[in-house]
Amino acid sequence: MSTVTPTPSKNRTENRPARNQAWLTFTILLIINILNYSDRSVLSAIQTKIQIEFSLSNTQLGLLGSSFLFIYALATLPLGVWADRSIRKNIVAACVGLWSVATLLSGLTRNFIQIFFTRSVLGIGEAGYAPSSLSMIGDLFPKGQRGRVLSLWSIGNLVGTAIGLILGGIIADKFGWRWAFYMVGLPGLIAAFLIWRSTEPRRGTFDNEEDIGDETAHLHGSIGKDFWQTAREILKIRTYWVLLGAFIFSFFTIGSAQTWITTYLVKDFGLSIAKAGTYSGITLISGSLAGTLIGGWLADFLQRRFQQGRMVVATIAFLTGAPLTLVALTLHNLGPFLGVFAMAILCLALSLGPLNAILQDVIAPEIRSTATGLVLLMAHLLGDASAPLLVGAIADYYSSIGYALFITAPTCLFLAGIACLIGLRTVADDMNAMQKRADKKPQKGYKKAPTTHR
Repeated sequence: MSTVTPTPSKNRTENRPARNQAWLTFTILLIINILNYSDRSVLSAIQTKIQIEFSLSNTQLGLLGSSFLFIYALATLPLGVWADRSIRKNIVAACVGLWSVATLLSGLTRNFIQIFFTRSVLGIGEAGYAPSSLSMIGDLFPKGQRGRVLSLWSIGNLVGTAIGLILGGIIADKFGWRWAFYMVGLPGLIAAFLIWRSTEPRRGTFDNEEDIGDETAHLHGSIGKDFWQTAREILKIRTYWVLLGAFIFSFFTIGSAQTWITTYLVKDFGLSIAKAGTYSGITLISGSLAGTLIGGWLADFLQRRFQQGRMVVATIAFLTGAPLTLVALTLHNLGPFLGVFAMAILCLALSLGPLNAILQDVIAPEIRSTATGLVLLMAHLLGDASAPLLVGAIADYYSSIGYALFITAPTCLFLAGIACLIGLRTVADDMNAMQKRADKKPQKGYKKAPTTHR
C-alpha cells in the first residue's frame, strides 16, 4: 500500500471557501464597511447641535474630527501587522465592537472631554478594520474576481458617508443629536457578532505558494530593520514627492468638505440640520461617484496613448476644481452653490484614481506596500486629519466658516495641481526606470520541490 501526500496546491483547493460561504462573509464585511463610514460621518451632520449644547468653539469642533483621524492614521500600521499574525475575523469583530460602543457612548457624553475621548477610541476601532477585512476578501475570492469585488466593497464608503450625513441629520432634527449616535452605533454590535461567527478563510488559498512567501518576506522586512532602507529608496523617486504633495493637498480638501460643509449650509444658508445633511450627503456622494467612474476610465484611455496620460487627468482635474470651489463659495443662492460645488467634488474625485494608479506605475512591486503605507500615513496626518482643526481655527479667527473654506480649499486644490504639473516632467522617466529595474530582475526558472517542514 502506498501513501500519497497531498500537494500544497491540492490542499489549497480543498480549503477554499464555498461560493455561498464566501459571498455571505463578504456581505457581512460590506455591511460593516457601510457602518464604518456612517459612524465616522454622522458627527459632521449633527455637530452644530453639539456645538450649541456644549458651548464649543469652531476650533474645538474641528478637534473632534481631527482627533479621530490622527488616531486612525497612527493606529493603522500596527493594527495591520496584528492582522497578519492573528485570526482576522476576530480582529474585525473586536474593532467593530469597539467603535460601535464608542459611538453609543458618544450619545451619553456631557462635555467636550468626554466626546473627544469617545471619538478618539472610534479611530482605534476603525483603523483595525480595513487591513483585516481586505486581507480576508483576498482569501475569499480568486484573483480574477478581486478587482470587481473590491470595487463593490469600496462603494460602501460612499453609501456609508451618505447614510451618516443624511440619516444623522434627520434623526438629530426629530429626536435630538444623541439618538443619531445610538441609531448608527447599535447595528455595529450585531455586525460584530455575525462576523465573529463567520468562518475564517485560509490565508493564500487563491495564491501560489511562491507569491505568499515573497509577500510575507517583504512584509516583515518592511516592518523590521530594512524599513528605513526601503524608505530611502522610495524617496529617491521624484514622482513620489509629487504624489505625496498631491495627496496631502487633496486629502486636506476632502477633510474640510466632509467635516464642515453641513455646518456651512446650516450657518450660511439657514437650513435645518435635516436638510443640510441631506443636501450635503447627496452632493458629496453624487460628485464623488461620478468623478471616480469617469476618472478611472479617462485616465486609462489616455495612458494607453502616452505615458503622462494619468498625470494629465489629475492635473486638469485639480486646476479645474480650484476655481470651481472658489466660485461655489462666493454664491449665496443654494441651488447654484450645490451645482457648482458638486462639479468641484467631481473634479476632486476625478483625480484620486489616476494618482493611485501612478503610484503603482512608478514604484517597484516589491516595495509598493511600503510606499503606499508611507504616502497614506503622511496624507492623513498632514491632510484630512489636520483639516478640521485648522479650518475650525481659521473660522474662529475670522468668525466665518465660509471664509475659512474659501481661503483653504481652493488654495489646496491649486497647489495639488501645481504638484501634478511638476509631475508631468518626471513621471515618464520614473515609469521607465521602474520598468528597467523589473526587466533586469532574473527570470525565475524551475522551482525546487518544496521540502516538508510542517
